[in-house]
Amino acid sequence: MAIILVPDALAIRRVDWTLDRPAQVNRSDWTKRRQVVTQPGPSLWSASAEMAVRIGTDDWLEAEAFLIDLEGQINSFRMKAAAQPQTLLPLTPVVDGAGQFGRSLRLRGGIPGAGLKRGHKMTVNDQMVSISAPFVFSAAGIATVTFKPSLRLSPQNGAAVEMREPTVLVSLADSAIGWTEDLGEQFQAKTIQVEEVL
Repeated sequence: MAIILVPDALAIRRVDWTLDRPAQVNRSDWTKRRQVVTQPGPSLWSASAEMAVRIGTDDWLEAEAFLIDLEGQINSFRMKAAAQPQTLLPLTPVVDGAGQFGRSLRLRGGIPGAGLKRGHKMTVNDQMVSISAPFVFSAAGIATVTFKPSLRLSPQNGAAVEMREPTVLVSLADSAIGWTEDLGEQFQAKTIQVEEVL
């Protein structure tokens, strides 16, 4: 299974994101109170992506080749999680120390005074997480970032963290792809359903 590079010609114009967090909810018939039990399974990002119309066969061919290269659900790709860069600064921090797990991560190599807001995303080990509290890198370029969902794997010391243009590693949710060709060489891929590769 390969990771296929996304061509600029794909031109995703709209994405509807979903985050599924497994839990079991039990409600008492007697008191009507509910009890929630967190499931040990990981959270799962999924999305519905709509492609922009491409005019002219030459502009379309790269997008078509990409869709075919996915080979249905076999291969995967890194889908951008933000419509534009989350910051104009070249934020390229790395993990500061091995053995970190859970919902926080100590980072080093950040730009002093720079940071991100609650709700921004970052990618660690091809897993996308949502930042749960704003943070700023110290004068030494150090920060502890809190986020959800929890990390599935503990990243290595020095592992890269993507903050400027976070992505999520996804594959198609079903094996069929398709596109529409209209008069005047107007092409549009059908909306694709994708889900995070775990």
